[in-house]
Amino acid sequence: MTDRELLPCPFCGAGTTEIRENRPWLGTRYGDPSSVSVRHWCDPIDGQPSRMIERVGRDRADAIAAWNMRACAREVE
Repeated sequence: MTDRELLPCPFCGAGTTEIRENRPWLGTRYGDPSSVSVRHWCDPIDGQPSRMIERVGRDRADAIAAWNMRACAREVE
């Protein structure tokens, strides 16, 4: 899967999204990725705080699948 396959944010439809490999610190260096996160920040709205939304997977494809999951899709299955 590519980053272009990410669905838009279900709350704002835009914002800023990044995909990040989570690498544990081993004391002298970072290890191999233990998970991958899709992190999203909605565009700020006056008077409302903007918080990060994060979905995590074991690898990039799992993280993207977790981000793309929508409640209405689960009801259909």
